Amino acid sequence: MLAAPCTASGQVQTGTPPFGSFSGGPFDTVNNADLNVHFAVPIVNKAGGGLPFYYMLTYDSSIWYPSNGVWTPAANWGWAAISSGSTAASDTMSTR
Repeated sequence: MLAAPCTASGQVQTGTPPFGSFSGGPFDTVNNADLNVHFAVPIVNKAGGGLPFYYMLTYDSSIWYPSNGVWTPAANWGWAAISSGSTAASDTMSTR
């Protein structure tokens, strides 16, 4: 068997990874391992009759990662949108 070594480049994980050490205040979360600052700004938060919906705008400060020996910016420069909505009927709703 021929074993060929390969190089691996890592990317800073954005958001809040599980079992991490974090600090910060009510608006920001700082990952103490890599100093990535994660902001989450709630835009819409609606509780509905079986259709809850939220929309958040997030930003991660770690936007550069190594790619083939060159530092490359992340998509959207760290900005992302998170939304959740359900269009399925709830189990508690009665049908006629």
